Amino acid sequence: MKAIKNIIAIIAATMMFGACLGEKNIDLSPVSYYNEDVVYASDANLDLFVKSFYNVLYANADIANGYVFDDGVTDLVKYSWWGVNGGTVNQFFYLGDIVTPEANFRSNWGTMYSYIRQINEFFFDVNYGYADKLDADALKVRIAECRFLRAFAYQELILRHGGVVLRTREDLVDGPNEKAKARSSEAECWDFVIKEYAKAQEDLPKSWSGENAGRATWGAAMGMKARAALYAGRWQDAYDAADSLIQSGNYTLVSGSAYNTIFSNPFNTEIIVPVYYKESAGNASARQHNFNQYFCPPGDGTPYNVSVGAAATPTDEYAGFFDIKVGGAWQAFDWDNLAAYGNKPFENRDPRFYASILYNGATWRGRTLQIYDGGTDGFMTFKQTGQDNDHRSTTGYIFRKFMSDAAGMNYTSVLSGQTWIEMRLAEIYFIRSEASARLEHFGPAYGDLNQIRMRVDMPILPTQNNWDAYQKDLAKERVCELGLEGHRYFDLIRWGKAQEVLNDTRVHGVKITPDLYGNFTYERIEADTQDRQFPVKYNIFPIPYSELQNNRLCTQNDAWL
Repeated sequence: MKAIKNIIAIIAATMMFGACLGEKNIDLSPVSYYNEDVVYASDANLDLFVKSFYNVLYANADIANGYVFDDGVTDLVKYSWWGVNGGTVNQFFYLGDIVTPEANFRSNWGTMYSYIRQINEFFFDVNYGYADKLDADALKVRIAECRFLRAFAYQELILRHGGVVLRTREDLVDGPNEKAKARSSEAECWDFVIKEYAKAQEDLPKSWSGENAGRATWGAAMGMKARAALYAGRWQDAYDAADSLIQSGNYTLVSGSAYNTIFSNPFNTEIIVPVYYKESAGNASARQHNFNQYFCPPGDGTPYNVSVGAAATPTDEYAGFFDIKVGGAWQAFDWDNLAAYGNKPFENRDPRFYASILYNGATWRGRTLQIYDGGTDGFMTFKQTGQDNDHRSTTGYIFRKFMSDAAGMNYTSVLSGQTWIEMRLAEIYFIRSEASARLEHFGPAYGDLNQIRMRVDMPILPTQNNWDAYQKDLAKERVCELGLEGHRYFDLIRWGKAQEVLNDTRVHGVKITPDLYGNFTYERIEADTQDRQFPVKYNIFPIPYSELQNNRLCTQNDAWL
């Protein structure tokens, strides 16, 4: 099949694996289109073509998806003014009709199926014999990479929409005559994804180096298989995959004072699936994002006379997950105990607090943050009108995780290059822990939770021998460890806790007032003007109207009928 493939995909691949890490770019002839004769002319050409499929990972990297990210529609984040991202997130919670089959700002249906089709064309080409003259061993790796990336694309669809249309034939690429196809059940979809990861891991290398850093590895496939099995409720499969990855020794937890480097060192020993970017001033050949500009402390723009940052900020609910040490003993944080904390609520907190959240009085880029009304970084009480593009926190906090602290940088002229961490070893410990608990092995389950806690010198948790008590401990640990990394939303859905946590509730912030003597008073306030709504139908996304129109065998999710 002489399918024409756009050269833009190849250029994107070059940017991804060359410019992202500062490596020399591969020279490309300035042509607009090429066909299979070009793709399969050499191992190098095919390698470059397969790299283009890694756009699947970039398309799902929360750090680069503008203002909206998965944890942004949970209790962990508050969008500071009504119109952030066109008002979609605030309207999502307040109006109840911003997500429909016709328009869903959080669906990635079309994008994922576009990549799935491109990968299916590759499989067809291989099946058709275009790659027969290429190096057989290298081709096995290319095929494994494509299996991994196609499985990941389907996984992202299943998480949001449940059962989807599986288009997986490798001897035929679906065309107009095959557009009518029914959705597979969610269980069938997870079965396909898990099997694809298993096939991929057989031929993927243990590691890559140089300009190939960031490509799929054996560990990436094993880790994603563990995640998929957990979401599918296949507890033993999830345990086995997670255990194999941990026991392999390919990855190690970053511990102690080095903990912060998880988010600043793109090559640390904990990252399993990285998505790399390169900091640059308007370099169109490099992958970049705007995370710093959108979410930094607003005072970072003052030297350059620009308004930046605080488009969304951590809620007090998020901050409250982190324990505080009082008199040598750790306890849950509670604003009612402020006197016992010596009126210093941000001292002696769980070390992960300082890697996740910036707060009033924190040292940042050589200065002290002033997150209060009249301070350098400002504060405002959230309103639905009159605040658009007013870059001030409405919660009294700022994101620390994923934020660059490079000194002297103008975030409006230098785009961000921080790495998105799609998967790291801490998640694998959580998967093995949860799978153990589901199998009623609570001792090992707490062993893994405590492994994560002990690496930052937090005390061990006592073992609870029932799911409800364990799940509370697990939920807290996953927020403290994985907050802002894209897990909270899906955790609440799969645990059946979304309505309890997100419906008929309001998030909070802390209003800080200084006195003339450098002391502060703290008032916990509501950061919402009305109760948030998260109806049951939000637990699953609707199938897009366009798909229903184009595919007569595709049916809508019951919650959206």
